[in-house]
Amino acid sequence: MPISAADLSDGARNAVLAGMIKRASTRGFATPKLSFAHSDHPEDLQLCAPHRIALLRLNTLRRLIRPNDAGAKATATIKAPATIELPALDSVVTILGWRFLIYDRSDALEPIAAAHAVLTDHGDYRLAELNEGPYVTSSLNALQAPSVREAISSSIDDGNSCEPMLLLAPAIHFAGLWIRYQDSQKDFILPMDSNLLPAFRDVKPAQLLAVLFQASLAVPTDSASAG
Repeated sequence: MPISAADLSDGARNAVLAGMIKRASTRGFATPKLSFAHSDHPEDLQLCAPHRIALLRLNTLRRLIRPNDAGAKATATIKAPATIELPALDSVVTILGWRFLIYDRSDALEPIAAAHAVLTDHGDYRLAELNEGPYVTSSLNALQAPSVREAISSSIDDGNSCEPMLLLAPAIHFAGLWIRYQDSQKDFILPMDSNLLPAFRDVKPAQLLAVLFQASLAVPTDSASAG
């Protein structure tokens, strides 16, 4: 089912803030930058750039080629996936919740960490993860890329709104910024590293899915990284 647009939930933001306070008072932070900033000047921490997280699971990737595509699975490693009809990206992802970049206002040049808020079975949000690392800075670089800034600016002017989302395929170590429009024909993704595609260079969803499908074939069937 295609995903629907969503406004930022206050519940997601509040869950992250409450979760950080609770974590600081119990086991503390495993992330060094956040640990230092929260212990030294917690009032300077700020949640910015909220965006949703879209997960592309390994088993979903492997089902992108339909069983009635004769011989497609058997020859997938040599047949160009682009010649096979692929589904719309928003029909094969799962929305996990919201992600925030965390800034230290005393040194606000770049984010120091990211926080994920996910929905519980009861319909409210909880803090799921705090992390540092390359994808934190890469997220900022992607959001500041000329094509992304132009897309967001143009969508305000012409009324065809777009939404930046973090697209993750963890089983094959892919992360990208997905600019998702109401008109999906305009969608594009910026890979955040050069693991599978050139980093920070626009790619269309069909091309991306073809590359991710090929990469999924190299993951062992019994891999613990099920995505």
